[in-house]
Amino acid sequence: MCTLVALHRCVPDAFLWIAANRDEYLERPAEGPALRDVGGVAVVAPLDLRAGGTWWGVTAYGVFAALTNRPTASPDVARRSRGQLVLDALASPTARRAADSLAGLGADLYNPFNLFVADAHDAFAVVYERSPAPIALAPGVHVIGNADPNAREVAKIRRTIERAESVAAGPADRIEDGLAAICRSHEAGDDPLASTCVHRGGYGTRSSTLLRLGGRALLHHADGPPCTHPYRNFTPLLAELGAPAELGTGETATRMAS
Repeated sequence: MCTLVALHRCVPDAFLWIAANRDEYLERPAEGPALRDVGGVAVVAPLDLRAGGTWWGVTAYGVFAALTNRPTASPDVARRSRGQLVLDALASPTARRAADSLAGLGADLYNPFNLFVADAHDAFAVVYERSPAPIALAPGVHVIGNADPNAREVAKIRRTIERAESVAAGPADRIEDGLAAICRSHEAGDDPLASTCVHRGGYGTRSSTLLRLGGRALLHHADGPPCTHPYRNFTPLLAELGAPAELGTGETATRMAS
């Protein structure tokens, strides 16, 4: 189970806020966010050391992509790692071009997933069961877990949407604290998988990320469940991408995309 909260083009001074918890087997090795080269494109992303992909990343174009797994009875280990798709999406200079590229994926190449991709103009969710189904997302609050995007019939998703909408409607200077509180939440009681912060033996929230793009960019990352591990400041990595302030919206990104 993973949870991605996106506030896209709906709060002042930022075109995107992200709060993301990665839930995984705790012994699965991973590196935290770092500046990486992906086919000649500079990317800030963590790294899955087992399969070589990632679960989120951002470029100097201001393109952000993130992936959550959808459940399947028997995952096919012979299929390409879903984490590679995030890197594929980040090779595109815009979210729309990334979504168009993902729409061309063949059938039965990957185990099921949801992939969110956004920039200063557009946001999309690509749902892949046996083949891709891109969905254009309107500006606003979006929550993507392991079911369909914004699946309010799922109690965990509904609660998270409601809390995120309250954060988005509140003061802009409280957004980071509000999103961090969502990531730390254990509101589901006896069902550990129904909480945003998951603890279930050898499985649980492996890391947590807070990201702001547009205006004053921000990147904070906790290497462990955020209820017990502090968020560390990785914002200087965004400056190393080459667009230190208006990430993805200013002259630097435009010049790189041309």
